[in-house]
Order: sequence, then structure tokens, then C-alpha cells
Amino acid sequence: MKPILLALLACLTLEAQAPRLDERTVRAHLAFLADDVLEGRGTGQRGGELAVRYLETQLQALGLAPANGASYRQKVALAGLRLEPAASSLRFEGPQGVLTPALGDELALGAAAPEVLLPVDAPLVFVGHGIADGHRDDYKGLDVRGRILVMLVGDRKNGPPLPLCCEAENYEGRWTYKFEEARRRGAAGALLIHTDASAGYGWAVVRNSWSQERFQRAGSGQPGAVQGWLTEAAARRLFALAGQELPALIAGADALTFQPVPLALRARGTVRSTVRSLEQWNVAGLLRGRDPQRARELVIFSAHWDHFGKGADGAIYAGAVDNATGCAGVLAIAKALALKPPARSVLFFFPCAEEQGLLGSAAYVEAPLRPLARTRLVINLESLNVVGPTRDIGLLGSSEPALLKLCVKAAAASGLVLTPPKADPAGLCFRSDHFPFAKAGVPALSPGFSLDGGWDYLGDKATAQAKAAAFMTRYHRPTDRYNPAWNLEGMLQQLRFALELGRLAATAP
Repeated sequence: MKPILLALLACLTLEAQAPRLDERTVRAHLAFLADDVLEGRGTGQRGGELAVRYLETQLQALGLAPANGASYRQKVALAGLRLEPAASSLRFEGPQGVLTPALGDELALGAAAPEVLLPVDAPLVFVGHGIADGHRDDYKGLDVRGRILVMLVGDRKNGPPLPLCCEAENYEGRWTYKFEEARRRGAAGALLIHTDASAGYGWAVVRNSWSQERFQRAGSGQPGAVQGWLTEAAARRLFALAGQELPALIAGADALTFQPVPLALRARGTVRSTVRSLEQWNVAGLLRGRDPQRARELVIFSAHWDHFGKGADGAIYAGAVDNATGCAGVLAIAKALALKPPARSVLFFFPCAEEQGLLGSAAYVEAPLRPLARTRLVINLESLNVVGPTRDIGLLGSSEPALLKLCVKAAAASGLVLTPPKADPAGLCFRSDHFPFAKAGVPALSPGFSLDGGWDYLGDKATAQAKAAAFMTRYHRPTDRYNPAWNLEGMLQQLRFALELGRLAATAP
């Protein structure tokens, strides 16, 4: 046989052996998972159960082993709370009058634990950013038991922003931390002041989320406490009722010398909820590694399957970008790797209840199906690019030098460069399922998280960035729907990077 034919045959053989991604596979999974037949994949809803069944069926069809004994499912026990607006209200009373914010339009409200009836009667205190750590203490020793805390969203540390976030100290800017700290201190509740800039999304996202059934891990709530959000306009009126000015309090809250400000106000009202207990499911399939020694170690690809399901008004929150894209991507990567398993084992993991506060991934970290000490890397896919191809790939997550070297290598192999590090004022790093793993010390990241729309797009960059930024008008709304006209080349770039990064991590010495 002629040398040129031998060379061509060798190239074709290598091509056949290399893991490849199929755009038709990606698009088919994406279109189905975002279809109305799944009713938005809601936690505790029929559509969510259909999504779980679809995912475990796909893993089985690929020949992957059940990751939890004989099952592809891992149980996550939850409690569901749905506010009854007609039977709930909260008013603020002070020497200058009474303020009763409108539920939904000005106030998002709920009980902090599964309680059908929660009476509220407590004084208010402004605690600035509500942060207490080694760097700052906004409480200054104040006993807040029996008080409702009013606080700002965001993180005001006197120092430069951390480039790749997911460092523990920045977590204090997230709303989840604010509520956690209030619970730790025995407060009677916590109310967060919303701004688009500090939260990273508009009030409609808060209203939509809190008007649906909300979920928490069973046994994790604080009985007797209320929690919620106030619009900035309502907060201004609230502080004026107490003889205070919100802008002045915000300015003073940034200083490390900030002192809590008791407010001459009392909150009174009733929070009535419909409560239920339920089980939800993480889904996981295992591809066993080829190397008998390294097969005990693990690389995880993850993507949350849930969105907000069907709303009380019947609207379907399809969650096409968030996160049918990620689920479709993990399934496509599983298909590619199953053809040629790497040395280490690979877990394809679909956590539940991400939209409720990363509940499924947190449950896995507490009870991992494989030891965390043997988990080498978690690659989480979340809200991928449906706008078009780019020159770069963004990273959110762990910043260990060894991992960054692998990322640079994977980017080069995918024809990309890493997006330069930048600040994360919206706290994107703490809003995705890699974070519970990173918090537990496992290297973890979300490559290509697309909500910022700030990448270096090919072609008409301004138009592409405008399309990406426009997604925020559909984020957590019924309008996040699949469009057959989407250009998935940018998403395929992200998947090629993730696949190559996972392959490198699963084969490295």
C-alpha cells in the first residue's frame, strides 16, 4: 500500500477513535427537554418526573452503569412551601404611620420553615450587608434574636475583586448566605433590599421565583422566622417611615466601622402557606475507567435538570437555555466518551432543585455516590451559548494553577482562548452546581456560563453581544423557550472544550 494511503488510513483511524460531538444529538436533546410536554421540568411536578425518566433512560441506552447501586437515582428529601397570598400580609408600623407593601409587586414573602401558619410581630434592625466573617462584622455583637433583619444584597469587602470567584469570602454577598446568617443568629426573619445591580437580575425574577412553590432540604429550615425581599422603592418608603434615608444608610454600610441601626418600626402580619413533603431525584450514570487503578478516581460532568415548571397561572417556564442546554450537552458528552472510555471513571450527574438554591448538588456533596477525595474534577454545564461562535471560553470556578493549565490546554485544542479574568458583581459563580463541590474542596468549574454575554464573538460582535444580553429579559420567565433557528456552534465550542478538559483530567497521571 502506498505511503500516502497508509497516512490517510491512520488519520481516519485516529479520527474514528477520538471522542466527537454530534450537533444533531445536541439539538434533539435540547428540543425535547425544552418542549412543553415536560411542562418546564418543575421541582415536585409531573414534568420534572418526566425529565428524570428521560435522563435515566438516555444513560441506560448509552450503556452507562447505574451510579447508586442498581439505580440511576439518588433521593433528595425536600419540603415544599407555597404562599397563600389572599391569607398573608405584612405591614410595618411606626410613629409616623403604617406601610403595607403590595405582595408580589413590592414584597416577596415566605416562611423560613415548613409552617402552615406563621404570625409575625417583631422589631426591625438594619444590619448593612449582613456579613460576619474574618474580614468584617456588620453585627458588632448585637443580639438579633427576636428581630427582623433588613439588609443589602451583595458583598462590600475593601479589596480588589477576585478574578475567578468561588473563593469562600465572596459567598457572603449571596442572598443564600444572608438568610443562613440570620438563621444562625436566631433572628425572627430577614428582608433583603433588591436592586438589579446587586442581585444580578431584575425584580421580575424575584417575584416569579417567590410566587411559585419554594423548596428547601427537609429539616433545614428555621421555625418561627420570616424571610423575603423588598423592592428598592418600597425600602425607601420603609426607612422614611423610620426617619431614615436609604441612600445615606447604604453609603454608611460599606465601611468596616458600620454599626447596626435599630429602626423605630415593628413588622406585624401573617404568613400562611401550603406545605408538603416530597422526594426528588438526582440522576447519575457511571462510565467505568479503563485503567484498573485509576478507575477508582472520578471526573464528573453535571447539569441541573430542573426549572420552574408550570406556574399557578398555567404558564410554562420551559427553561430552554437554563438549563436544557446543559443537560443536552452532558448527554452528548456521555455519548462521545462512551465510545472510548478514559483511564479514570466518569460520572454523568444531573442534580435536582438547582433553581431552589443548589439543593440537589448540596445533597450529593453531603452523601456522595463516590468519595469526594477521589473526585478529581467537576465540570458543570449551565446556560450555554445559543448565540453563535466565539474566540474565547469563560470560566467560573476553582482557580488552582494545575487546573488552569489543563484549561489552557483544553482551550487550545478546541481553537479557543480563555476569557481574561474579570469581576463577578452578579455572583454568577455562586449560582451554579459546581459551587457546593468547590465549597467542599473539590476542583470544580462552570465553563462558558453565558448569562453575562461579554465574550469575544466572531462576526458582528455588537449584534451577538446584544442577543446574549437580551437573554436577561427571558431569564426565569416563560419566554426562555427553544428556537429551532438557534446557531448552536457556540454551544458546540463550549462542549468541545468541556469534553477535552474532562478527557485530560480523566487521563492525566
